[in-house]
Amino acid sequence: MKKNLFLDIVKENYLALMKMLEQTISLCSDELWSDDSINPHFWQEVYHTIYYLDYYFSDDWKNKPNHFEIPGHLKKIPEMVLSKEDLQDYLNEVREKCINLIDNLTEDKLQKKDSFYWTGGTLGHRLIYNIRHSQHHIGKLNFILRSRGLEVSTWVIDSTEK
Repeated sequence: MKKNLFLDIVKENYLALMKMLEQTISLCSDELWSDDSINPHFWQEVYHTIYYLDYYFSDDWKNKPNHFEIPGHLKKIPEMVLSKEDLQDYLNEVREKCINLIDNLTEDKLQKKDSFYWTGGTLGHRLIYNIRHSQHHIGKLNFILRSRGLEVSTWVIDSTEK
């Protein structure tokens, strides 16, 4: 497969999943956003998803994002609650990071041995791993929305559609 075709496919899928994540943020009710009956909180699941998108777009596995000084793991609910606007802004920053990364990839960078050893052997593997991880959490967020009788995000094919 040609590099440009692969990267076009990857970019299209990242933009689609980010649009789906954006939909889950807007569809979540204010009451559900930090509902204590859900562990982790809805907002924390959203943050975790964006945090790891950001992390896996980094150059080195040792460089964890420190955007809000909140860990990205789901082990403990932080005292601070991030707003929908906070997380939408963060998602927009990560979207730009994604576009810049993919638009500037070379064949060598794509095939180079990857320091994120658990995601596969190369950056190409990591890009696909990151999509799978994100879609897993978007599915969980949609399950929470549906279980509360709320509308869920639609499946996005074309990220440029309104």
